[in-house]
Amino acid sequence: MTGRSHRFRAHIKPVHPPFTHFPLAAYVFAAAFDIASAAGGGRYAWAGQLWHAGTFVLVGGLVICLITMATGFWDLIRLWPGNSAALADDAPDQLRTVAAHVSVMAAAFMIGAGDVAWRLSDYGSRASTPPGVVALSLTAAIVACTGGYFGGKLVFAHAMGVDPAALTVNAQLPSGPAPDDHEQAGAERTDVTGWSAGPYQETGWDGRGATRGDTAP
Repeated sequence: MTGRSHRFRAHIKPVHPPFTHFPLAAYVFAAAFDIASAAGGGRYAWAGQLWHAGTFVLVGGLVICLITMATGFWDLIRLWPGNSAALADDAPDQLRTVAAHVSVMAAAFMIGAGDVAWRLSDYGSRASTPPGVVALSLTAAIVACTGGYFGGKLVFAHAMGVDPAALTVNAQLPSGPAPDDHEQAGAERTDVTGWSAGPYQETGWDGRGATRGDTAP
């Protein structure tokens, strides 16, 4: 990659991340609704309402999922193999993570599509979520969250789509923990009271909220 193209990619803003939250939430909420509906069975009216609510949530999640996958592939084309030359040695592991993320999320979409097809076939004939649909919904949620984990790894472990300037700032941060106020105070000169005078040494502040001398606090 030439220096010019590297600088160009450094300013590319990823469009995929904002779309990732709703599909994951839809998978998780659909599974939760289905589990609660199956637990209620046909004894309660809310069980049927949750069965229908899970269907609507999952259909909406799959629609947004199509947009999410399209933006993900678009970002992959624009950002691959990364926007920092420092990550060149990380390319093989990054490639494996990309492959895992794409494969797992595609599997989650296919499971969700089968779940919706089953739901629509039994939508008006069930008083609660069928056990088979519960299993599909739970599987889709687990697989989707696993894919989300790999997606997060691309950002936080491999810095894919991260501005190189942020990586430079992070590399310049001190490795050890910064001293807290008490440690900093202990390193400064203390007065006769044992309290650190701190930055108020010249003004007569004794560190306890009072001034030294005859003046009352």
